[in-house]
Amino acid sequence: MKLRNRFTFATATLLSAWLAQPVAASAQTTVYHFGDLLSGDGAPVQLDFATLSATVSGNDVLFTLDAQNLDLFDGKQPFIGALTIDGDRVGGVGGVSGDSPVKMVNGGGPNGGWEFRFDLTGKKKDRLVDDESVSWTWIGGAGHFTNIGAHVQGLDYGGTTSAWYQTLAVPEPGAYAMFLSGLAVLGVSALRRRRPGS
Repeated sequence: MKLRNRFTFATATLLSAWLAQPVAASAQTTVYHFGDLLSGDGAPVQLDFATLSATVSGNDVLFTLDAQNLDLFDGKQPFIGALTIDGDRVGGVGGVSGDSPVKMVNGGGPNGGWEFRFDLTGKKKDRLVDDESVSWTWIGGAGHFTNIGAHVQGLDYGGTTSAWYQTLAVPEPGAYAMFLSGLAVLGVSALRRRRPGS
């Protein structure tokens, strides 16, 4: 019986250590889903229409914004025109890829409470439409933002032609799997401890 208990404890310890290791590695990338309506009378209160991944690399943040489900909005061709940032304006933007130019500009966001925005429209009036993606790097941006909002334009909800949406951070699928595996290990350990004669 003692050998069996030692084996169970050693297995649980090894599994816990193995499961904990990938969590630290995946913590560098956060995936956000838009979102909850911040402003825009008549627009959908909640609609998952885009994802934003933010990967921290040293002091920089690599953003990748993917638009999907914009066709669920009413309007001729809804598009994402800007992301607004609640945080500190530091550094600049570099390493931009994709057709939509991204630049930092003053102001933005509903109610004027946001520090700045990443503008996706540019001089050529490019815009992020359904099934498009754009990536850029915010130099020195790591740890300098707490909230992100998206400006959806080209809408048609009576007098409302644009709306702002907030993002919610969600764990990636791998994190869910690791969390559930950890719970399973704890559950098995608890059951073995409660079994008489173990």
